[in-house]
Amino acid sequence: MNTLRSVFCCFVLFAFTLPSVAKSSEDNLALHLQHYVNLSGQFTQVISSEQSSFIQSSTGEFWIKKPNQFRWHYATPYVQKIISNGDKLWVYDEDLEQVTIKDASQSVGSSPLAVILGSIELATLFNITQLDNSEQLEWLMLTPKEDSSGFEFIKVGFKDGLLNKMRLHDSFGQTTDLLFTDVTINEPIVDETFEFIVPDGADVFEETPN
Repeated sequence: MNTLRSVFCCFVLFAFTLPSVAKSSEDNLALHLQHYVNLSGQFTQVISSEQSSFIQSSTGEFWIKKPNQFRWHYATPYVQKIISNGDKLWVYDEDLEQVTIKDASQSVGSSPLAVILGSIELATLFNITQLDNSEQLEWLMLTPKEDSSGFEFIKVGFKDGLLNKMRLHDSFGQTTDLLFTDVTINEPIVDETFEFIVPDGADVFEETPN
């Protein structure tokens, strides 16, 4: 469970090419991300490591409302909720009865989740390259321009212009694969979805600026 939590925090709180090719890749990514304002569906997350044959997997649901609201709900193997209203970010671990509250802008920043939200100028933070199509998907790779990002690259796979897979390779040799299914685009999502009320008795750790 600690590994799942740390990976998502990296995930939430996460190639040289000719200029003409880079511009084309940037435009292509922007075009795909413009297809939706609201996005929801289910996900399967699989974490593997170069150093170990042990694989962790989890499933859940997600809701996204551009430019900065999201709800990520892990249902198995442990219940965990990561919610942001754009200002605050709550991480609720149901088993531990713990809630961590963070500043949303600092937590999302240049993380991989920011790619889905489209809340940042991606070309200022990443080198973006077009990869060969595989798995019947169109792939783009984002390589961080700063070594402090904590990961080496993100691959984003689109099917018929819609987000289908993401692959994150971090600096510790771990690979996180996310498969998105039953995706719905631009269906209304009420703002209350992105608010969180701390349960009675839960321990609260506030990490927002005073």
